[in-house]
Amino acid sequence: MPKPIFNKKDIIKAYYLIEVLWNRSGWLPERPSNSRRKEATHVQIHRMGINYQNLCPNGWKSLSRNGKKIFKLLEKRYGFIQ
Repeated sequence: MPKPIFNKKDIIKAYYLIEVLWNRSGWLPERPSNSRRKEATHVQIHRMGINYQNLCPNGWKSLSRNGKKIFKLLEKRYGFIQ
């Protein structure tokens, strides 16, 4: 799979969706910054001034092709898939 390109919107959506789909009690303990801050990804996104409420209304379908590549890399990084 080709590497994804840097796109802030795609990155934010991928991180948000990974938390929505793989969370445990509302957050991802696998993500080091979540554990360090004791905060969920959506809290960090909100602090950046981004409204996460409608970020991915259609789940996976809300991601661009690049966003899907980022999402799959995150799944591997956090050990959700092999």
